[in-house]
Amino acid sequence: MNSISMVLILALAFLAIGLSSAEDVDTGIDEKVEGAYDVAIANASWVDEWVEISNLGEAAQDFTGWTLKDEQDHIYAFPEGFTLASGEDVMVHTGVGDDSATDLYWNLGNPIWNNAGDVAALMDGEGKLVSQYPEPEDEQNDAVDAEST
Repeated sequence: MNSISMVLILALAFLAIGLSSAEDVDTGIDEKVEGAYDVAIANASWVDEWVEISNLGEAAQDFTGWTLKDEQDHIYAFPEGFTLASGEDVMVHTGVGDDSATDLYWNLGNPIWNNAGDVAALMDGEGKLVSQYPEPEDEQNDAVDAEST
């Protein structure tokens, strides 16, 4: 085998490895970014119009470019440079108010959350799902199964 053939074979092998790795990393908008962030929607009140987000990790999380949305695609964009410290929570309110480290305001004049039940989705700066509240049925069932064993 000559050196050109060997180089071509090695190049194809590296290309194949790269493609299979890229397929493993690719996540759609409906797929949660598993293990990428230690941030979760901890609670929500559809009636009182707020969503609570917790940083469960050991490091602060920068929310620049992140969004929170409902099923009807009402989208809240986190303020540029907003950072949630490790172990801290922030409440995102639909109504009007002044932002602080613990409370952020959408500044909407009308409620958006469906009082009979809704879904809040926290998206990272690339538009990938970080957390959803309530959790999808299959994840809730997995948690119940794990607790019962």
